[in-house]
Amino acid sequence: MLISLLATLLLASCVGQTSITTPIRSYSIVKTANIVDLQGVKWEYYQLRLTLQGGGTFTLDLNLSAGDEVDCYYITEQPELGGNIRFQVEAGASVIYPLGVTTNAADPGNTSDRFSFTAKQVDGTSYKLIFHNNLPDINSKEIIYTEISFPANASGEDSILVPIETN
Repeated sequence: MLISLLATLLLASCVGQTSITTPIRSYSIVKTANIVDLQGVKWEYYQLRLTLQGGGTFTLDLNLSAGDEVDCYYITEQPELGGNIRFQVEAGASVIYPLGVTTNAADPGNTSDRFSFTAKQVDGTSYKLIFHNNLPDINSKEIIYTEISFPANASGEDSILVPIETN
């Protein structure tokens, strides 16, 4: 009888538990191109499609040289449940875009934006483009289309990186 009572209590305590789920993110490269402008400068161009569940964050890392100019545009598809993307660019611990604006969870975000910046030696060579889905429901998702262009890396190494996720 004691074993039966313990088994019932153990089963009842396990039923009420919930698991923590990490929001899923995925991406696909729609198009890449190498472009040479009229001044002979070589540029890399990426068009990406990012899918991001509610509450999730998607980071793209850029490896730039001082003086590189970056231009980016993004737009979101209208999700079923509504919602917007909070977006920022970081260099080290500094937020360089949007300037003078602090973002927080209550910020509704945007459905599109265009930005450009010049890489500065004082900021270093590593920049993060961070997209955050403000919807709290993990079952919701945002689909983001982004276009990013910047001078081609003279060393031939990849200049854009999508970090792998760890659990």
